[in-house]
Amino acid sequence: MSVGEVSRERVEERLVALDDAFDSFPVNQTTLTVSSDGYQQIRERCRESLVDAYVQVYNDDGQALLVGDGTVPQVEPAPEEGVVAGVRRALRDRTGVDVDLTGLERVTILGVCDETADDPDPVYRLVVVLAGERVSGTSGSDCEWSEGVPASALPAQ
Repeated sequence: MSVGEVSRERVEERLVALDDAFDSFPVNQTTLTVSSDGYQQIRERCRESLVDAYVQVYNDDGQALLVGDGTVPQVEPAPEEGVVAGVRRALRDRTGVDVDLTGLERVTILGVCDETADDPDPVYRLVVVLAGERVSGTSGSDCEWSEGVPASALPAQ
């Protein structure tokens, strides 16, 4: 099986797991064509993780957690982890905050193709935007609580 076929199957498995964990959520699909070098980098990343998770975390005061670059935290659960457990673990590692994931705002299935290939074998990733509430933990030094989530703090649709 090619890397593209394996990534497609693994993305489908993760979609089923997300469907089991959350009620309903919008799913978009898009395809990007990138340089050969970019394509190879994405192929290698697929070996490490298939999910790019962006998490809107709110505290008891309704403030949103932002990381150093002014965005919501972005994490990648390990391939052997379930999506929800992996996101919670990676978020805790990244920010110091434990969260209860309360909702799935949107999912994008991202197919990435090599611009130089005659017969492209796309590799697939999931980009998910989740909502969560802080349960415990102290945010790290590169994190801050903000009165809202600016539009630029989330990935484009």
